[in-house]
Amino acid sequence: MLIDFVGNRDAKLELEKNINTGDINHAYLFLGSEGVGKFTLAKAFAKRILGENTLDLHILRGSSIKKEQIEELIGEAKKNPYSGRYKVFIIDGFENVSISGQNALLKTLEEPEEYLKIILIAKSITNILPTISSRSRLIKFKDVDDEEISEFLVQNIGLDAQNAELFSKIAVGSIKRAMRYATDPSAIAFRDKSFELIDRLINLKTDPFREMPFFEENKENLEEFFNIYSIFLRDVIIFNENIDDKFYINIDKLNYIQKQNISTKEVIRMYKQVQKTQKYLKDNANFELTIGQLFIGGI
Repeated sequence: MLIDFVGNRDAKLELEKNINTGDINHAYLFLGSEGVGKFTLAKAFAKRILGENTLDLHILRGSSIKKEQIEELIGEAKKNPYSGRYKVFIIDGFENVSISGQNALLKTLEEPEEYLKIILIAKSITNILPTISSRSRLIKFKDVDDEEISEFLVQNIGLDAQNAELFSKIAVGSIKRAMRYATDPSAIAFRDKSFELIDRLINLKTDPFREMPFFEENKENLEEFFNIYSIFLRDVIIFNENIDDKFYINIDKLNYIQKQNISTKEVIRMYKQVQKTQKYLKDNANFELTIGQLFIGGI
């Protein structure tokens, strides 16, 4: 096996087969949710291609990747390997590469050097040019099953079964998120504070702008807050529609969920607000106004 980690056995077997048969494509696109092992497997795959030759592994990661960074990488691609047969480039967060940056990379994908292997990693194909994806071998990553995550947490982290079940559920298929909850007390504290804040805001117990310090202090964790909020809303729908309890994710927060007096129609509207807020913030909208409008329905 290429590497032993939780989930995505099919992806591992496909890459193992590529190595064993020598059918290693010039470009790959690893596609799947955050925290399901894409980057870990990309590094393991690169290591198998390169052997001990780490000098020819180049990694570019970021929430915003500029054309200039891609051009710098292309310049490096034109140089022969320092040692061995291959050079491997990993670009993690490729959905964040600008269109001009993707176009700059296109020629390298169209006319690749024999020694060059490129692994693109993305959460979504939406922002990736079809001319890029069509020239890459697609490796799809699935969310990891709750049972697999729970078993991993018990066997490798030493968690008891109850906490392992909780963390596997609230991780929503992400082994990375499950590990963070299992090993970082601040992650659980942030989740608890987020629940308290959401409860206050949607029940009009406070003014959104009065709570702005929380958001200012946690700008780096906003994606996690939106994730917590979205899952909270999902669970409210589970309660409203009398769906089987086994489908709850926040199994430790049912007191928050089951006391909400919000119609399913309103919950759906709120969920759409979350999506709009994320988009506007990504587009550099005014931070305070955008966050404030999230909870008063003005977006």
